[in-house]
Amino acid sequence: MLVFCMIILVFFAIIGLCAFITAILDIAYKGDSSAVLVIKDLKPDNAEARIRTAARICLKHTHIRLVCLCKEDDPAYDICCYLKKEYPFLEIQHELTV
Repeated sequence: MLVFCMIILVFFAIIGLCAFITAILDIAYKGDSSAVLVIKDLKPDNAEARIRTAARICLKHTHIRLVCLCKEDDPAYDICCYLKKEYPFLEIQHELTV
């Protein structure tokens, strides 16, 4: 039983050490690279969840722009406008129909 407990202790110690090293590297890395996270094909039933998930990613990682592509007459456009008040870094661009 003692050996089993020691194996579990070592296992979780390794996981904790990896998480600690990852957190230190995230703090130390301040890259100048920027990325764009584009959300398209928004449906009214899942638009808020998708935007909030993407916004959480943008808040966690720096230098990421969040862009929503939707039509102005689409019901999801109203949701985007509402969430833009909460997330000022959210950009709404009109989707062009071809």
